[in-house]
Amino acid sequence: MPDGPRKIEIEGDEPEAANEPADDNEEPVNEGQVTEEADAEEEEATVEELRAEVERLSQALEEEHERHLRAVAELQNYKKRTAREQRERQQYAGQSVLSAILPVMDNLRRVLEHQAEAGTEDFAKGVEMTVEEFFRVLSQFGVTIIDCEGEAFDPNMHEAVARVETDELPEGTVVAVDTPGYCLHDRCLRPARVVVAAEGTSESESD
Repeated sequence: MPDGPRKIEIEGDEPEAANEPADDNEEPVNEGQVTEEADAEEEEATVEELRAEVERLSQALEEEHERHLRAVAELQNYKKRTAREQRERQQYAGQSVLSAILPVMDNLRRVLEHQAEAGTEDFAKGVEMTVEEFFRVLSQFGVTIIDCEGEAFDPNMHEAVARVETDELPEGTVVAVDTPGYCLHDRCLRPARVVVAAEGTSESESD
């Protein structure tokens, strides 16, 4: 008699895993370690994102600070320029009026230069007092005479009306003043009309 039912093996069937021998070289998987590594990578990525955001905000703050400084500087420059322009308007407000009345001073001075033809001595004295008073009033507005005789010719302050040859003075020196010039504060109100020295001809050159 047969010893018992015999198990028939069918091709394609794999033996159960439980029946397979365990691989001694394969390490068991630690699920806790895998989770910690994933969390660490995620935390590192978050830190990098935060660093990038901090850098972006720092740069934006620096740019905004520079714009603020430029705006403050522009405002200060505007205030200074406005104040300077206002002072100049106040200083030179009467420039056109003063320029118009300067010829009156010239005429009075010409009268004094010809006192013999001016009439009596009292009349000449009266004219002289008028000139002094007139100039005193002008000086209150910041008007000063351009005193230039014996100085080098300055085209910003002088107007040459004649040239005189001479060896006694350097060329370009103001020899005489034909009509006085005037300044209003530091601005030339009217240039002085002057006679300028020219280089004279020496005897050796004329022979």
